[in-house]
Amino acid sequence: MGGQGHCGEGRSIAYADVPRIVAHDGVTILRLLPFCATVRWRSSSVGAACMDENATSTAASPGLSDFIHANLDTILEHWEQFARGIRSAHGMNADTLRDHAAGVLTAIADDLEHAQTSFEQAEKSKGRAPREAAVSNAELHGADRVARGFSVNDTVSEFRALRASVLHLWREAEGAASPGAGEQLIRFNEAIDQALTESMERYAVEKEETTRRFDTLLSSSPDLQYILAVDGSLIYANKAFLHLCEPSAQLLPRDNIARRCPTIGPQLARELPHVIETRAPCSGELSCAQLSGPALTYRYVLMPVLNDAGQVESITGTARNISELHASREEIYKNAYYDSLTELPNRRLFLDRLEQDVRHAARTGNALALLFVDLDFFKEVNDRSGHAAGDLLLQESARRIAACVRATDTVARIGGDEFTVILTEVNKLSHVEILAQEVLDALARPFRIDQKDVHVSGSIGVTLYPQDASTPGDLVRNADQAMYVAKQAGRNRFSFFTVEMRESAWVRLQMIDELRHALARQQLDVFYQPIVDLDTGVIVKAEALVRWHHPRHGLVLPEEFIGLAEETGLIDDIGAWVLAQAAACARAWSALAGAPFQISVNKSPAEFTGRAMIQSWDNDLALFERAGKQIAVEITEGLLLNDTPGVQARLGQLAQTGVQFSIDDFGIGYSSMAYLKKFKVDFLKIDQSFVKDIATNLNSSVFAETIVLMAHKLGLKVIAEGIETAEQRDVLKTMGCDYAQGFLFSKPVSSASFERLLAGNGNRAPE
Repeated sequence: MGGQGHCGEGRSIAYADVPRIVAHDGVTILRLLPFCATVRWRSSSVGAACMDENATSTAASPGLSDFIHANLDTILEHWEQFARGIRSAHGMNADTLRDHAAGVLTAIADDLEHAQTSFEQAEKSKGRAPREAAVSNAELHGADRVARGFSVNDTVSEFRALRASVLHLWREAEGAASPGAGEQLIRFNEAIDQALTESMERYAVEKEETTRRFDTLLSSSPDLQYILAVDGSLIYANKAFLHLCEPSAQLLPRDNIARRCPTIGPQLARELPHVIETRAPCSGELSCAQLSGPALTYRYVLMPVLNDAGQVESITGTARNISELHASREEIYKNAYYDSLTELPNRRLFLDRLEQDVRHAARTGNALALLFVDLDFFKEVNDRSGHAAGDLLLQESARRIAACVRATDTVARIGGDEFTVILTEVNKLSHVEILAQEVLDALARPFRIDQKDVHVSGSIGVTLYPQDASTPGDLVRNADQAMYVAKQAGRNRFSFFTVEMRESAWVRLQMIDELRHALARQQLDVFYQPIVDLDTGVIVKAEALVRWHHPRHGLVLPEEFIGLAEETGLIDDIGAWVLAQAAACARAWSALAGAPFQISVNKSPAEFTGRAMIQSWDNDLALFERAGKQIAVEITEGLLLNDTPGVQARLGQLAQTGVQFSIDDFGIGYSSMAYLKKFKVDFLKIDQSFVKDIATNLNSSVFAETIVLMAHKLGLKVIAEGIETAEQRDVLKTMGCDYAQGFLFSKPVSSASFERLLAGNGNRAPE
């Protein structure tokens, strides 16, 4: 415990010597520490008999008591030199360190001034002296040392040093040679024993309460808290930890963690040698199987407890259940890298895997194939049957495509109705062709959606690494271009990428870029083709047709760029502009003719379903309402049959404005008499494919005549388009067709030229 004392013969002994011997004037005291049970006897040379324990002692002489009172600060300074060596006392200031020691010495000095019986003296030597009602300084000292982290040995050592400091300084002051010094030494040691007993009792109580508090605190925590010996046996475990252990009445001493808790114990036990060897904390995650339900995931920390020599004496551990966090992380990862509808990898994960597969192919020298799959007619199904049906179709399509490839290949949905397939380690081109055809066959089979058979197909573009490209970005572009070629070639087929496709794609992209600026650069124009009354030959209507004055390619017809406009969403702005031009001309020509003059405007199906169109829909409705019957809207049969609520609602809103409807290219698509009546269609336009050989082909003639008869029965007018010969005109007139348009009467012309047509010939179209 540090420091030294002196015996009567001048021999130095350590304060920690057990037993402790102090001799003076033939009085020998045997001290047994740490609990200091004192035995006292008289030397035989003195020849005095032991005092009767019931005899009353006389009041002690004032020597030692006065000495303590007079030299308290000196004693404490001497004692403090030892106390400063205790590790737990580091950082304590002098007043805090001395506080209770001063009170203990003062209480002892006061006690020495009073007489005591032999019984009181014996009880005090056993630490059983009567207690005062107030808490003693010794008790306060014990409580304080627990709070400050002092060990039992540290606390006992303080009392030993305090005893030695008093006796050493008193001896130097020759107080030990005064009369009655032996009796005072005995009483002083008994008082020290009593103070130590009180301090240790309070220390034990506080320690037990602290332990109980911490046990309650740790047991109330859902986290696992435990302490392990270096051999892996459990020293402490809270309730949460024991809940995972094998059923048992109680924790057995030296119970090994691996045996007691087989769910997580073996995993923790494997980490102990590393913690002991490095004397450093260790953390990680472990899985804990349950009898029922999914396995739990814990994040654990093992912390070594080092003794004064720096050796690991035990290991504390804590583990937190992070199963929800783990599941949340997995959900975040899944949302970030997988398509929520089909559960296939999304574009981000697809690009990551493609990059990895390209690197692997470069290292191994193997070829790689990328397939770009686009569903044909998906938009029509989605518009006609609704988004819910479209989602079911996408899910089943994903399953069918995935079923065609190996587990090592990647199938991804990169957006909308577009899928990609990465085929690794391609040895033969024929294998790619076979797989592409299998995908097409799988997609061509009917889909059972909402108790109905739905039919779609696929268009697939194929590109190869390293033959076609060496980077993931180029591979994706190549496959996309090849897919577009397959779709343009008639759908339900696959196409391999060629260099010519790249050049064609470049031209297409350039055309799209130029089309984006066509309106702003005033390159678009509206031409008008007359519609004549077959009975009178008078121009009574016109169809508005957009043209593009391209700076390099000259006059570009709509079939060359309207498809691009629909794909890119530019159709909404172009359609609104054409409508505004046609409405202005309709007003002007109505005034010129002295009667309402109607212009037909084509509306693309994309204008009824595109998002951008919604923003300008109110403006279009207002314009239609002002124009009234001066504007007719030409739509396709497919749009009329689209039962998507949004499309049906917009068709109904258009009908309420008073505009008239024409069904363009009637007879070449799906027809429904019910829809013709539902939307109050006014005109049917016979497609020019029937008109072309109407004078020579009986079937075409029958089809055309049937359309005319049916329309008239329904109260509709008929317009025949594409008339180029007088013979065609005459046949249609004989059938009872109402109106006609075509190059026989006039090709589409500018607004100025059309106005001259109206002004001349009494509105009769030129023959």
